[in-house]
Amino acid sequence: MQKTILALLIVMCTTLQVQELQQANKQFDKLSQDSPVGKFLMDLAQIHAEVQGPLDDLKETIEKFYENLQESISQLDGEFQSKQAIHLKVLQNYESNQQDAQIDIAQSQDQLDNVLSRNKENIEKRLKQIQQNINDNRSNIQRDKLQRNQQKDQNVEHIHEHQQATTSIDEALSLVQGLSSGNIAFVEAPMKKTLDYIKQKVNSKEEYAPLVDALISLSGTQDTKQIKELLNKLRNQIVDSMIQLTSDENDAQKMFDDRQKQLDSEFQEFQTQVNQATYDLASISARIDQEKEFTKQRQSDLDMYNSQIEMENNNFAAITGLYNEIRSVRLKELKIAEDAKNFAYSSQFRELLQSKLNK
Repeated sequence: MQKTILALLIVMCTTLQVQELQQANKQFDKLSQDSPVGKFLMDLAQIHAEVQGPLDDLKETIEKFYENLQESISQLDGEFQSKQAIHLKVLQNYESNQQDAQIDIAQSQDQLDNVLSRNKENIEKRLKQIQQNINDNRSNIQRDKLQRNQQKDQNVEHIHEHQQATTSIDEALSLVQGLSSGNIAFVEAPMKKTLDYIKQKVNSKEEYAPLVDALISLSGTQDTKQIKELLNKLRNQIVDSMIQLTSDENDAQKMFDDRQKQLDSEFQEFQTQVNQATYDLASISARIDQEKEFTKQRQSDLDMYNSQIEMENNNFAAITGLYNEIRSVRLKELKIAEDAKNFAYSSQFRELLQSKLNK
């Protein structure tokens, strides 16, 4: 009975050892096949076993390899953090330039729309109004000249008519004088003809018109004294009227000359205003062109900054992707190295190596 139990225990122990050895083989194969790192470590373990090196040296080698992997991951993280800091600094600089360009463009556009363009419109309106004033000024000069010429022609004609009337009265006085002295015979027809001529030349509305009518009524009599008095009175009135016409003409001419001087002075002032407005328009137009060129340049700068930002982000995204990829691989290798290290410290590993040596 005891022998049977002992046999069973031996069988059970043997079975467990076989199972453990099989499990160790599976783990060894898994580590060898999962990655180049695992295969390297297991190959290293097998070579170490074949040359019958101390197991502690193998463990130390695996431990060192594990630590090197940890350091490489730390170094990778440090390099990435350094690149990230540089990226953020560069990006901050680009974004600052971008914001400055956006502000400049907005301010420049506001200056163009709400200041410079409005100023230009106001100057153009002012220039148009000044030009209209000049046209009105020239029209007034032409109109005043035309009216002055017409008025002057009328006054000259009236003065001429008064002169003719005076000459006719002098002729009538000569006839009356001849009649009163008996040098010539008084003839009714010449006197009436002369008086009719005077009446034609004298406006019927003038104050001496009744005298002409009275003279005509007296022309059929021989009251030479009364006729002479009336003729002299008429002559004096016509001469006074002629003098007044001449004075009025001189006054009208003076008013015209003064008015012309005023219009010419206004014209000169308008010309000065035109020159100033033209200069202001040229200045504001040049300023608008400069502002547009500045806006165009800043827009070009903004496009460049946007491209730089996009390129920087794309480059850093590629760096980040590569970093994550490398880190993922190294973490996987670290996990495999950790498994290999733990396996190397297990009793199954020692037995596995021993079994491989016995083959």
